[in-house]
Amino acid sequence: NSTFRPSQRPSFTKIIMNQIKLFLLSLFFLSCNNNQSTQKLRSEKIGIDTSNNTYTVTAEDSSMNDAISKAKRTIGEFDEALKSNNPLYTNFSIKKRYTTADGGGEHMWIAGIIFFKGNYQGIVNNDAERTTEVKYGDTVIVQKDEITDWMYLVNNVLKGGYTIREVRNKMTKEERNKIDNDLGFKIED
Repeated sequence: NSTFRPSQRPSFTKIIMNQIKLFLLSLFFLSCNNNQSTQKLRSEKIGIDTSNNTYTVTAEDSSMNDAISKAKRTIGEFDEALKSNNPLYTNFSIKKRYTTADGGGEHMWIAGIIFFKGNYQGIVNNDAERTTEVKYGDTVIVQKDEITDWMYLVNNVLKGGYTIREVRNKMTKEERNKIDNDLGFKIED
């Protein structure tokens, strides 16, 4: 089993909408830290409490596995955007899987991404529920092959975020409309 962010618990509908909203709104707090310069991030700028924002899936969840595969195949798009220093590109984040005591994994969002010695550096932007490898606010280094998703915003439109899109795709049309209206930016289908 793996744990993804944002989340879904067995009481899927209401919790999922609130948690996607919380996660995506928290990304707005990062906009001042979006360029790939060597400026240091302070954890208090990361945003809101992210505890309980998890979505549990099994290794057999083919749609989530497809989302991860797509993120891995398209990471070059993320790299190009990050290198561009375009002021319209904000909220750069990547996701990495950390192991858990039960042999599973928990996928954590890393925000405030910069390039660092051929890898990515950023700050863990989720409270861990099951992994003890990292905690909220830790500065981490992530290798390209460890990424399970990536995202950034362009003029408030989500780019990447394939696991977010997968969770959103499981919502009803009404649920998607509500969350889309609450977010303040657009997730294009």
